Amino acid sequence: MNVDLSRAHDLFFGPPSEPIEVGKFIEETARIHAATAEDVLTHPSWQELSAESRAAIEAECSGSIAELKTTIEDVWNNPMISAHLYTKHDDAISSALGQADGLAQKGRKRKRLDLADQSRDTPELQALQEYLQSVPLRCWEFGKESSLFMRTSRNSDFNAFRSVKKTGQGNLSRHYQLTDFSYDLNPEEPTTPDALITLTVYNRVPWVQSYLVRMSQHAVLASQTLEDFMRSILCDSSEMPVEEVDAEGDVTGYSLDTRSSDGEEGCLLLIEDVVYGDGRPGVDYAEKLLSHVSKLPQEKRPVITKSSAALGRTTFNSLTLRINQPYWMLHQGNCEHFIVVDQIRLPHPSDPASGYPLMLHLTPALSELCKACSKAPAVISVVGDIRLGESPCLLCGPCWRSTGSPKDDGEVMVVPLVAHNRSWAEGGGRR
Repeated sequence: MNVDLSRAHDLFFGPPSEPIEVGKFIEETARIHAATAEDVLTHPSWQELSAESRAAIEAECSGSIAELKTTIEDVWNNPMISAHLYTKHDDAISSALGQADGLAQKGRKRKRLDLADQSRDTPELQALQEYLQSVPLRCWEFGKESSLFMRTSRNSDFNAFRSVKKTGQGNLSRHYQLTDFSYDLNPEEPTTPDALITLTVYNRVPWVQSYLVRMSQHAVLASQTLEDFMRSILCDSSEMPVEEVDAEGDVTGYSLDTRSSDGEEGCLLLIEDVVYGDGRPGVDYAEKLLSHVSKLPQEKRPVITKSSAALGRTTFNSLTLRINQPYWMLHQGNCEHFIVVDQIRLPHPSDPASGYPLMLHLTPALSELCKACSKAPAVISVVGDIRLGESPCLLCGPCWRSTGSPKDDGEVMVVPLVAHNRSWAEGGGRR
């Protein structure tokens, strides 16, 4: 498939849902009775069945599940059979991807795997193959049309975390316990209803500004504020080295150990034509945005209003949101993101009880390799050193130490690169 077309398909948001009042959603769903196994057994339709019919249904359900479970366990516990299934799956994927070669760009053919059968005719494998062919369901197979919906994996498809990361102090106000297919409310905790909102953060692709790529995914409580969510976003702009200037105002170096007290740490979030500022004294980012919009031509001027409440005093349950609708975020001067609401739902017994906002996904950071050894990730950028052949030159720590100090330290500047330390630190952090 054409690379640009494939990437463009990943950027489609929507269609957006109808506006959802989060507070109203919580109120209405809190009155809905959760169906349990006891409710099914007491349902009039079940009671109308005869004892023989109910026994037959119960036997069919329990027997089918037990048979399916036993079959799956027998297959995956046999290394030869499970390896055969993995190989057949690779064969099917390779064949389906081969169908898309005609749509791929010239000179960029996908590599086909040579997975010809090699002594796979043992009795166990033959019996398994006959069993699979006897299954009347055919929609699970990879047909020719499946290639239209397949692509190779990208960096944004991988998750840097092996488990959910807790980035805040939010707690579920309603705690559920799963006992015998029923949900029992813990009487020791308050019963204020709450909801979980899943949001995905997208960035612009640096080399194609019209394309977006997923950066992270978060789960927040409806009772939390917009500021709680924005503080949980891990962004390289929040870890940029700070300039060190002399008395004359010239840049003499950079440091990651100190933070500028007057740096551009403001932020704003534009939701449904309402901009929420950070509430800093004087002119905040929201005021600057309105000032910029007012200078646009009348026909290109969007209708935007400023919220009277800042990010730290605006909770999600007071908002009206649309699923699959991108909302614009700006912080750290000119760093922008796009926030997409994926789902709004009630808490589940399997949800963590504390640590919200939760970080569900983080795209692994891609580090530049050292220009000297081409093996280790670069950690510094050296500017003005004629020995390196290019300026700036990205180097790792060992290569820079092996190079030694330059003859003229005043003409050489060493800039530390973003180390992504916040990605692995516990808890929240700075915006």
